Amino acid sequence: MSVRWAKMLGDPSAISNLRKEGFDCIQLPLYRLMDLNEDEFSKVKEDIRGEELFPEVCVSPLPPDAYVSQRGFNMYVWTEFLKKAVRRASECGCKKIVWNDGRARVLPLEGDVGGIKEQVLQFLYLLCEFGDNFNISILVEPLGAKRTNFLNSMKEIDDFLHLVSKENISSVISLRELPEIGLEIENLNAYARLISHVQIENPTITVGDRRAPRREDKYDYGHFLNALQAMGYNGVITLPEDSDRESLNYIRGLWEKQV
Repeated sequence: MSVRWAKMLGDPSAISNLRKEGFDCIQLPLYRLMDLNEDEFSKVKEDIRGEELFPEVCVSPLPPDAYVSQRGFNMYVWTEFLKKAVRRASECGCKKIVWNDGRARVLPLEGDVGGIKEQVLQFLYLLCEFGDNFNISILVEPLGAKRTNFLNSMKEIDDFLHLVSKENISSVISLRELPEIGLEIENLNAYARLISHVQIENPTITVGDRRAPRREDKYDYGHFLNALQAMGYNGVITLPEDSDRESLNYIRGLWEKQV
């Protein structure tokens, strides 16, 4: 069973010489591609093609200060931004866009919560529409209560994505986030049809740090990898930005050992 190994990369221009670390692809924040002017974007595309290291997965389609669940969020204002963002992602080789921004979907504690949820629904529907044009899937990550108060479990994700009613929408899991969303490793298979992407960070650290998995963690990463294989997962697995050849070889070795 084959998977593709990706590395998180915060700066699109920092791709040079990453191929030698052994990764198959990278994972980029999509809004960072939108920060580039046309000349800068052309240079990044050249670097990506030169390295043959494509951002098969992009995250964060909107800037960090764009809150979809905020009253007054104007979807029409962001329509052209998202159109261009998805097009740029496609030009770079992106196949999946992950919406994992917790602050962007914090629901108000009072008032018209139903209307805000509808706002989020419209945002995801529109993003799926744009993704459809380029054969790009949209993934929504469940996040713990420390990061948001909406879509905090796979059950919530399952129910809400059903309302979006698009074929190109599913979900993603991060090893570090599993306890926060109340999902046991032994129960991953129950949501196998929803899990289209996986991220592995050290699960014992505090939120905000994304330390690469290493042997000295003394954490049983093999248990998680075994559960992924048992459910037939064969997509991209992303490691944090501070990963290197050593951490990749460690995790990849565990994966191959489980086969």
